[in-house]
Amino acid sequence: MARIGSYFFPLLGAAFAVAGADKIIGNRGYARMFDHLGWSRGGLRAVAVAEMAGGALLAAGSTRRLGGAIAAATSATVLASEMRRGDSELAVPRAMLMVAALVAVFGRR
Repeated sequence: MARIGSYFFPLLGAAFAVAGADKIIGNRGYARMFDHLGWSRGGLRAVAVAEMAGGALLAAGSTRRLGGAIAAATSATVLASEMRRGDSELAVPRAMLMVAALVAVFGRR
């Protein structure tokens, strides 16, 4: 696990950070998606900042667990909105990211 984690967690962290940055930059697809889920622009920004921070922390070995917890909590929050709306196409990839983030939290060092 340590060998896989040395590559996996930094890549996972980068993916979360890039997704958050894309939301901050103003990708209209995300804005429409969050509107559809009933979220405000402030909520979208909060998710974006949490993804960026969680991703950055997840990528670093010493803060991997904290970053994974932030990324997993953010994913769980958005996943709950997607499930309430019945958006299973959106929910499946989000759930997979959440599980990956939880592995960062509970996986061995």
